[in-house]
Amino acid sequence: MRRFAALGCCLLAACASTQPGTAVAIYQPPVGRTPVLERPIAAAPGHHLVLGDLVVTPGMVIPRHRHSGEEFLYVMGGSGTLTVEGKPDVVLSAGQGVRIAPGAAHAGVAGADGMRAVSTWVVVNGQPLRTPAP
Repeated sequence: MRRFAALGCCLLAACASTQPGTAVAIYQPPVGRTPVLERPIAAAPGHHLVLGDLVVTPGMVIPRHRHSGEEFLYVMGGSGTLTVEGKPDVVLSAGQGVRIAPGAAHAGVAGADGMRAVSTWVVVNGQPLRTPAP
């Protein structure tokens, strides 16, 4: 607990040292999927985790595809419509998340303001991250 308190104090001090009106640089990844982390999952032998930062421009279409394992998507900004095989479409907005079952064909389209999301994929070793779904 003391470590968290010390970290909080350091963060507050760093924020306080910023001059009023001075912008703080925020990482802006390129449009598309930027891999952030890829590691094995000790609790799930034969699988690995891929974490990605998604930036989707307004109206951009994510073609229909599927994954060998689960996908978890968390929307940080904007919105998008997710279409999953056999389910009604769902509109996701900032602060919402969804789980997509392994092998489920799905696609998406970004809303009027685009979308920024974090996605994690549980991938079966030896399989591609995604495959097209006709």
